[in-house]
Amino acid sequence: MSLLTKLLVVSLFAILSACGGGGSDGGTTTDGTTTDGTTTDGTTTDGTTTDGTTTEGTTTDGTTTDGTTTDGTTTDDASSGLSHIAVEAPKGDAGGFGISDIGKNQALALSDSLAVVFEAVENHGDDTGENCKALGAEFASCSIINLHVKDTAAQLDGNDWKIYFHSIRRILRVDNTEFSIFHVNGDLHYIAPTDSYSGFGGDSVKTIKLITEFSHLHETDMLPRYWLARGGNTTLINNTVSPTSSDSYGVAITGDNATAFNGEPIPVANGANRFDKFADTGTLASVADIIIPTPEFSNPGSGSLNIGSGFSFDTSVLPAASVSALTSRQSLFFSGSGTPSAVSTVLDDSLPADQYQLSIDATGASITGGSAEAVFHGAQSLLALITPGVATVPFIDITDSPRFAYRGMHADISRNFQSVETIRSLIDQMAAYKLNTLHLHLSDDEGWRLAIPGLAELTTVGATRRFQLDADGNVTEASALMPQLGSGPGSDSSATGHYTRNQFIELLQYANARFITVVPAFDMPGHARAAVVAMRVKAANAGRPGDTTIRLDDPEDDSRYLTVQHYRDGLINPCIDGTYTFIETVVTQVKAMYDEAGAPLPIWHMGGDEAKSIFKGAGFQNLSEGSTIPWKGDIDGSLYDFPWENSPACQNLIAQNGSISNLADLTPYFVERLATIVNDAGIEKLYAYQDIMRDVNAQSLATSTVGVNFWESITGGGHTTAYDWPNKGYDTIIAVPDFLYFDHPYEADPKERGYYWATRYTDTRKVFSFMPSNLPQNAETSVTREGNSFSASPNAAFSGFTGMQGQIWGETVRTANQFDAMVFPRLLALAERAWHRADWELDYAAGTQYSQSTNRTDRTALTNDWIRFANALGYKELQKLDAANINYRISTVGVSSVGGTTTLNTEFPGQTIEYSTASEGFNAQVYDAASPPVNVVGVRARSANGARTGRSTP
Repeated sequence: MSLLTKLLVVSLFAILSACGGGGSDGGTTTDGTTTDGTTTDGTTTDGTTTDGTTTEGTTTDGTTTDGTTTDGTTTDDASSGLSHIAVEAPKGDAGGFGISDIGKNQALALSDSLAVVFEAVENHGDDTGENCKALGAEFASCSIINLHVKDTAAQLDGNDWKIYFHSIRRILRVDNTEFSIFHVNGDLHYIAPTDSYSGFGGDSVKTIKLITEFSHLHETDMLPRYWLARGGNTTLINNTVSPTSSDSYGVAITGDNATAFNGEPIPVANGANRFDKFADTGTLASVADIIIPTPEFSNPGSGSLNIGSGFSFDTSVLPAASVSALTSRQSLFFSGSGTPSAVSTVLDDSLPADQYQLSIDATGASITGGSAEAVFHGAQSLLALITPGVATVPFIDITDSPRFAYRGMHADISRNFQSVETIRSLIDQMAAYKLNTLHLHLSDDEGWRLAIPGLAELTTVGATRRFQLDADGNVTEASALMPQLGSGPGSDSSATGHYTRNQFIELLQYANARFITVVPAFDMPGHARAAVVAMRVKAANAGRPGDTTIRLDDPEDDSRYLTVQHYRDGLINPCIDGTYTFIETVVTQVKAMYDEAGAPLPIWHMGGDEAKSIFKGAGFQNLSEGSTIPWKGDIDGSLYDFPWENSPACQNLIAQNGSISNLADLTPYFVERLATIVNDAGIEKLYAYQDIMRDVNAQSLATSTVGVNFWESITGGGHTTAYDWPNKGYDTIIAVPDFLYFDHPYEADPKERGYYWATRYTDTRKVFSFMPSNLPQNAETSVTREGNSFSASPNAAFSGFTGMQGQIWGETVRTANQFDAMVFPRLLALAERAWHRADWELDYAAGTQYSQSTNRTDRTALTNDWIRFANALGYKELQKLDAANINYRISTVGVSSVGGTTTLNTEFPGQTIEYSTASEGFNAQVYDAASPPVNVVGVRARSANGARTGRSTP
């Protein structure tokens, strides 16, 4: 494949791929608390011991792993759609390139008698002579993988066993005669012996060669928790159990294998290029008067106010709960017992509602605002002036108001559940940095996370993932969703958990006290599998497994499709009564929770993204069309359908409803009916991702306002198409993946967590440098996912965006610590751009062209502004995050070695750097720039409080 073709493939993949995805490193329980999943006697809560052996095949709800209840009655029915017959992956020749000894030797070195090691042998499949196109790989892109299976204790003797595992990539071919691999659904697969299987005998490790779609560039692509299923028992394979590191079950990705394609311009991160990246971030003499986010106008004075015991806020302007929130935050920075300094707060109706004025002088601090919310923001600015350990704040006068009315952060708690405590902690930091909207993603294919009265199965089934087999040995979902995303066989991981009604009401009150609106998001009609399965169970429990007044899917729909996450089912059907009864129940019950909490519910978010089949997308070539395109995978298009194409219910609706003439009309029909339900509940705004609104007329919807979260990549054309939405009357929230998806890695290093379909990296500086209003201007400072420059010259008029939002999707985020590390410190840069428009951001002007050669951006001003921001983080804000027990990512270290002498730097000035000269281990020595070390073999940085260390690198 030519370099040009590869660039096109990767670019299209970036445009069309999926959107998503402080505390212990454990899982989460259903009451919102965290646990590591291990009991004091050494057993895990899923009934397996820590050495990987099983105790018995009975789950805690009284069902056995074969899908029958303990009284002998069956929980499954063929018509319920709850059992899944797996599909075997194609077989190939066992010979040829692609068997590696590296992973085999790693497996042999393990002490475990039963183990599996995953190895990405070659991420550039076509370099090996493999015809990725002929294999039907999307965008003709594939890779070679080895699964090294070890058995030294005859646990795999015989042919009556299966090893289940998770793969985020489609498996296109299995090159092994002794083993087959079957796809169950989503990412769940299993290995099974063939008739040619001879047992392990003298071979303690056998290697299964796979051809998979796309590549595995980051080690978080290697999902944990493999398990052996045999005779009704389940054995978790011990070397694969870790939710935090793949070191024991994955081979490190190194060399050219860490690149997206040969000659990739974006370098894999290393000490030298990090050093160059950090080199222009100088150190400031003082950060005392810097506030994040930057105020609109500020005038520092001469002198400072002593605040050794902090501030006191009265409740004449602010609600008592808001005063309590402020007092709680400042308690992180003060331990004195003296009399706090009283803050004068005043409401002034002559000011704009979102504006505040803060004044600090020798007499004290005063805040005047156009509303209680504005006064609260002024109080947060006052607390922002505090440097932990310093008993004064500088004299200053500030007049301030936000850039955007909507300043949001999205949190996906459906793929992997996050506890109430984790989200409360996020809300605290959002309030501190003046973000005002929490977009809470409460449902997806892999989980439904909010209890809904009257729909118990949504949480008893939809909030739990657990391995179960029916009487025929097929995976069933009779009492829980099947395992996904590395959750493994048990229900003790972050796959399981939900918020009770009371917990959610309390969370709403907590956010409301901090002037943060919680936007509930229930994704539909796509990304809805958890709800679909739960309602199948509800229908089965009612003795009516095919009843479409209960179910959300048509049991007679045999449409053949595959979603972006590789499910063969899971879309809500827009043509059946059960769908709208369900939506009305959910909307009504959630609205009642908001009413009881006394919290506003101005926006309902319906998701709406990716309700499609990948086989009908741009990455595939239907061979029946005759012509061939080199960068598309070859498929027989006649084998696949559009969603709902074969649904009798939809065929009847199209035939009987005069306003619906074809499949394409079903989407607007669904949105219009949903909008009416939302409006009837008294909710004035309906938001969705822009995918589903493309063919919807905003004026045709019942809600007074319609909005979109815009998630098309800026570098892939979004710099132009984003402007269409406000011009069509939609509230438009900029939430673009190549700058604002915090589930993407901080740097292009295989050790960094996250997906990378939209961009190879997003560090804090990239978020800070983003220009959310004049999107074409980003062409001067950014490159595409492939590392290429691009040109932007839109011609549309611009009526203004409503806001911007950071997004974290939860596919690779299994613990509270991982959640924090992916969000922070990037959230601070998000807050800076959402609140404050910098001087180096230019006005949008239709027809103005931008590229890396136009040089309209004041690069010096941008760099100086970054230096100010980075110093504030390094010398002040990271200390505050530490005080709040936020497990933010600690920057990796830049390294420059000249003549054996080593110079080190970090992303944020003020961070403590350590180095090691030991050949083994890390003999930590604190770096002193005045005495550069020699013979350095490892470096790392420490958190501001010194309690944690970042990732050690060469």
